[in-house]
Amino acid sequence: MASASGVNVGAAVGLGVAIVFDVLLPVAAVLWARRKLGVAWKVVGWGAAAFALSQLFTRVPLVQLLQYVLRDELKSSQVFMAVWMVILCVTAGLFEETARLLAFRGPLKDFRRWKDAVGFGVGHGGLESALLVGGMSVVALINMVALAHMDPSTLKVPPDVVEQVQKAKDTFAAMRWWEPLLGAWERLAAMVFHVAMSVVVLQRFVRGQVRWYWLAVVLHTLFNGVGVGVAQLVGPLAAEGAVTVAALLGLWLLLRLRPREPEPMPAASAA
Repeated sequence: MASASGVNVGAAVGLGVAIVFDVLLPVAAVLWARRKLGVAWKVVGWGAAAFALSQLFTRVPLVQLLQYVLRDELKSSQVFMAVWMVILCVTAGLFEETARLLAFRGPLKDFRRWKDAVGFGVGHGGLESALLVGGMSVVALINMVALAHMDPSTLKVPPDVVEQVQKAKDTFAAMRWWEPLLGAWERLAAMVFHVAMSVVVLQRFVRGQVRWYWLAVVLHTLFNGVGVGVAQLVGPLAAEGAVTVAALLGLWLLLRLRPREPEPMPAASAA
């Protein structure tokens, strides 16, 4: 449904709801972790910091730089693009799971309980949801409204840029109201998965076996790869179904690794 100004009202409302969800989900998760589990703010904070350091300040800028350098190859070769997508999935797993490993090895060495890993995962996935995904959704909403009032043919830019702008405008205009909500559902699944991977990485120290870290890297890579691959080959609905299955696997791991006996208090704590 489009307004008189040409804005796709249904999609805009759906995107607005998704933005609110992306921001409120981590707030609710942090409050739950604090009140229900008694997780320290330090743990949640380091979870958020781990995401910022492993993605926002390192991997994301590097990815953007390389995408610019390789822009011609990515446009001209589907094989090159496929390889690039695999690299993105692998590096996401390596960067984020390594950040978890280093956090539990260093600043959180006295916070190695199951519930600490849960709180860490909430902080990690929460910052991604509120800042990165929520921020990108805000930009998308602004672009949607701006493009609705724009005639791309009047832009004084190269023809290929005009074509890209027109394509983006057509995409927003054809978007159904519920499509932005798929992103919100994905955030919920991703939050569960982030918590689960934090618990898995913690086993590197609880059980003294490095294979748990590598398991988290592999699972994280597959989580991203399956979502992207299914979306490309089948469609967004199927992709969210695949992501949901992966999140349920993460939930199973999360509960399976929960200790049956009460965990000892950490040597140091910071409320």
